[in-house]
Amino acid sequence: QASEEASLRALESLMTEFFHNCTTNERKREIEELLNNFAQQIGAWRLCLYFLSSTRNDYVMMYSLTVFENLINKMWLGVPSQDKMEIRSCLPKLLLAHHKTLPYFIRNKLCKVIVDIGRQDWPMFYHDFFTNILQLIQSPVTTPLGLIMLKTTSEELACPREDLSIARKEELRKLLLDQVQTVLGLLTGILESIWDKHSVTAATPPPSPTSGESGDLLSSLLQSPSAAKLLNQPIPILDVESEYICSLALECLAHLFSWIPLSTSITPSLLTTIFHFARFGCDTRVRKMSSVNGSSQNSVLGQERGRLGVLAMSCINELMSKNCVPMEFEEYLLRMFQQTFYLLQKITKENNAHTVKSRLEELDESYIEKFTDFLRLFVSVHLRRIESYSQFPVVEFLALLFKYTFHQPTHEGYFSCLDIWTLFLDYLTSKIKSRLADKEAVLNSKLSLCFLCGHRYEDALVLLLTEVLNRIQFRYNQAQLEELDDETLDDDQQTEWQRYLRQSLEVVAKVMELLPTHAFSTLFPVLQDNLEVYLGLQQFVVTSGTGHRLNITAENDCRRLHCSLRDLSSLLQAVGRLAEYFTGDVFAARFNDALTVVERLVKVTLYGSQIKLYNIETAVPSVLKPDLIDVHAQSLAALQAYAHWLAQFYSEVHRQNPEQFISLVSTTLEAITPLISSKV
Repeated sequence: QASEEASLRALESLMTEFFHNCTTNERKREIEELLNNFAQQIGAWRLCLYFLSSTRNDYVMMYSLTVFENLINKMWLGVPSQDKMEIRSCLPKLLLAHHKTLPYFIRNKLCKVIVDIGRQDWPMFYHDFFTNILQLIQSPVTTPLGLIMLKTTSEELACPREDLSIARKEELRKLLLDQVQTVLGLLTGILESIWDKHSVTAATPPPSPTSGESGDLLSSLLQSPSAAKLLNQPIPILDVESEYICSLALECLAHLFSWIPLSTSITPSLLTTIFHFARFGCDTRVRKMSSVNGSSQNSVLGQERGRLGVLAMSCINELMSKNCVPMEFEEYLLRMFQQTFYLLQKITKENNAHTVKSRLEELDESYIEKFTDFLRLFVSVHLRRIESYSQFPVVEFLALLFKYTFHQPTHEGYFSCLDIWTLFLDYLTSKIKSRLADKEAVLNSKLSLCFLCGHRYEDALVLLLTEVLNRIQFRYNQAQLEELDDETLDDDQQTEWQRYLRQSLEVVAKVMELLPTHAFSTLFPVLQDNLEVYLGLQQFVVTSGTGHRLNITAENDCRRLHCSLRDLSSLLQAVGRLAEYFTGDVFAARFNDALTVVERLVKVTLYGSQIKLYNIETAVPSVLKPDLIDVHAQSLAALQAYAHWLAQFYSEVHRQNPEQFISLVSTTLEAITPLISSKV
């Protein structure tokens, strides 16, 4: 006993010295060597067991657990079976005795060491390993500990490291799969009982005139009134312990869902319970209460409740990410979509107190990220499966997605939503191309879209196009666009503004592919408006002593001109991006639209080269000069994008109408020649 005590004191002293600021690297290496030598000794684990039960020093406990970890994972085969039995018996007892007083990172490490033993010995030599975990979960006093053990087991045994043989990995997975139904039943029971217990005591507030959540969409999403009623129950107020247990249970579910196959073990009652907890993320009342009451405890409570919503959405997304859906699970999947879109309706609902954007701003940022992940998975993995269900209202879903997208509180959130629309547009395009073997029908995309969907998505796409175009224009969205950084380059060598514009233009281009006539008739008038402003600047150019000057000096006029020039630059990029949709097989069908565009581009480049607005003095040179340079550069870049169209014009049309072709090319050369400097 005395020697054990002395060893413990010596180890504590060494550990304190090792982590002290004044200890030299050389001394640290000496201590490290001493500790490594001790760990290699046969029977060192006995002393470590004593250290664990007798010390309060975190460093000593961590070191002792590392000795056990090394023994189990690297030397277990050579350990006598009597010693193994003793270790298997003592470590769980130690955990049970001290789990409430140990620091959480020591407790978690001890759980991991016990699970490592199970990884080696269960079920042959450690037959009660999993039974013990189930018993811990079922006993109210040790439920949190059991859930931590369960999650660690799922992490370490279902997805083990490479140091196990393939046969052992398969055996472990099969053993765990045999327990899945029992485990999911237990987790469902825990979550349901906590929800029900607190729902009974939850004070039901009187319905406010603006809080009616069950609109037409809700009844079309949730086929049964009882499901709608369930989801409209007030969210209960949980005590701290219950919240902690629920968060552990949801963490377990999220990890289990990452590797178990979709099956009937995942019951409707479990899915409904998870959705109940997902509602915590939509609940803005808690945040308000914590901010009004002001105490840090209330604030932490609010964050914890929000976290339950995030964890529940993680569970849902794990299920959503599985592409292989058995027939018997499809109905469950449909129910999941219905319930999630109910939540989407809830968080995009406007009332007297809230705009959609202010509601989204009040929600936890992580919750919004998880919700966006859900929508992305729905569109990329499941839309083709669910679109055929008559009871799933896809058009209404798109309306909700539209509101969700254009009220995002952050630029990153908006980018992520644009990605979802891009996936949806890709899905539509590939669907059309695969359905229509007739080449002519494929070319006339408007006809093909009507043919496929009976105008089903046309209105949604036109709305999307209009709103995305509005979002890239200072005329409509100046406050947000001025927040974007246009100087710092990211890993892709583009600024935040360039990324914003590029992603927006990709959406515009994809709508153009599907609805060319609509897209052109939406974009061209907007371009034309801004071109008129630019072409009209000539009348404000006056001669001054040092050359030419733009006679626009009023601050408000300069600001409006700046916005118009920025918008013109963006719209020229948009027109350039669409060049590919006027060439090839559609050349003849879209010739007149393309000709209109190219004639305008030729005119504006010639004008820019002749007037040389980019060299003219302005009232605000630091702002307007870069704008004028950029407009001229973008007009040239857009015209360059139509070079392939001009080549096709030459080969197919110019024989009938050579004057038109010659005029375009000669004017283009006239515009370009002055810009080619002799200083190459």
